Amino acid sequence: MNATRLRRVLTLASAMTFALVALNASAQKAGGRGWLDNDHLQTRYGALEFKGGYPTDETAKRLRDAVELNRAIDVYMTQMPTVSWYAVWKGTADAGSKQPNQMIIWETLMDGQTLLLTGNTETVYGLASIDLRKGPVVIDVPPKMLGGVSDIRQTEIAGLGPTGVDKGQGGKLLILPPGYNGQVPDGYIVRKSASYRAVFGVRGFQVDGRTDQAVALMKKARIYALADAAHPPAQVFFNGSGKEVDTVFPDTVAFFDDLGTLVADEPADIFTTNDRFAMSNIGMVSGKPFKPGDAQRKLLNEAAQLGGAYARVNGFASDDPDRMAYPDRKWEYTFIGGSATWDAQGYVNADRRAAFAYSAIGMSPAMADKSVGQGSQYIWSMRDSQGRFLDGGKNYKLHVPAHVPVKNFWSVVVYDAVSRSLLRTQQRLPSVSTYTGPVANSDGSIDIYFGPKAPAGKEKNWVQTVPNKGWFTLFRFYGPLEPYFDKSWKPGDIEEVK
Repeated sequence: MNATRLRRVLTLASAMTFALVALNASAQKAGGRGWLDNDHLQTRYGALEFKGGYPTDETAKRLRDAVELNRAIDVYMTQMPTVSWYAVWKGTADAGSKQPNQMIIWETLMDGQTLLLTGNTETVYGLASIDLRKGPVVIDVPPKMLGGVSDIRQTEIAGLGPTGVDKGQGGKLLILPPGYNGQVPDGYIVRKSASYRAVFGVRGFQVDGRTDQAVALMKKARIYALADAAHPPAQVFFNGSGKEVDTVFPDTVAFFDDLGTLVADEPADIFTTNDRFAMSNIGMVSGKPFKPGDAQRKLLNEAAQLGGAYARVNGFASDDPDRMAYPDRKWEYTFIGGSATWDAQGYVNADRRAAFAYSAIGMSPAMADKSVGQGSQYIWSMRDSQGRFLDGGKNYKLHVPAHVPVKNFWSVVVYDAVSRSLLRTQQRLPSVSTYTGPVANSDGSIDIYFGPKAPAGKEKNWVQTVPNKGWFTLFRFYGPLEPYFDKSWKPGDIEEVK
């Protein structure tokens, strides 16, 4: 089944649509109105029986189950960004010492031991789970910190840095919970969160190939309850490098368990009315615990598996014409349409949003907007020059022309197609970048090699892959320059080497 057909099969209204259009010949002859004027209807959902126009009990149950399954699949796709961010929130909170003000810092960079959607191996990451259920939380932000705070919907509450709320000067950021009407003291940069759960994320750059300056800056941050502002507790830090940290959302019924927790705990209005209607049809109602029975859990588990399957089609086999970064290359945009709010067409394109959310986190405008010499841009590829998916048992080469158009640095990082996280191999960092010192050709260009074993003499330019594992790569441009945007510079395709 191709991607287009699977997409149609899994749409919200497919169950009723396919049943109602499957009219028999007698109905067509009776004026072509499309009414069901027969007692027996053969559909892809089996035989449907009607008596005098009324459904039998078995027919009603079969169609309700079909509609519930399709609605659950649609909920899976629509709520993927929220459940994914909740997985980050939980994974960050559950790592290390599990203290409420814990901050994870990947002090010697992120490696394959961490499961985090398309994290990179060049910047130093810091993450902290913010819990506003007991009241406002303060984040002491040092100057020159880059990052921000996002609510559980991955919507930015406050950006940090030169273009952020602190203008790069740092300060005391006060995050208020939903509906807060208490006293707000002076001296804070105040922002309100739409959800009780939020994520604080920052990043820092290497200096001369070292991470110590970025780590030292992050360790100046402090996170504590406003109620403890007079005597803040000691800040807890956890080094995530080389540690098992899991922040990837599931494709089992556990997905719906997580979503049910959020629907029960978080304000109803973080979801649209259409969202709430769809979720109510699978038993999720704001303010009420989600307690599906055994039969429904079985159906929801199937919906999660089908949702995960379609998410792979939607992300890895997209047929969106605007996804292609170049007309003569296999590279694709991660932000299709160039919008972090996915509304470049005048409406929110849920398929584009879901394609991003399946393999990435952090829907920040700074990652999508054109800003020459600032921010970052991303393209990715999961196919070779012939359009075939990348195979971990084969050998490939990527030609990177000279003068990569970046002010800061560039990187090519390899990911596991299943976990969408850094590929776990004998290499600690599955990447080639400005920082790894690849050997350049005489014209300044660089050839990068991928495969189970390094070509002789090419070890500095090689990323190891794993047989029987699919992989994809992201090409990152930090501080992208005009030749990236006007496409006068572009990378080659990934070519199989026999």
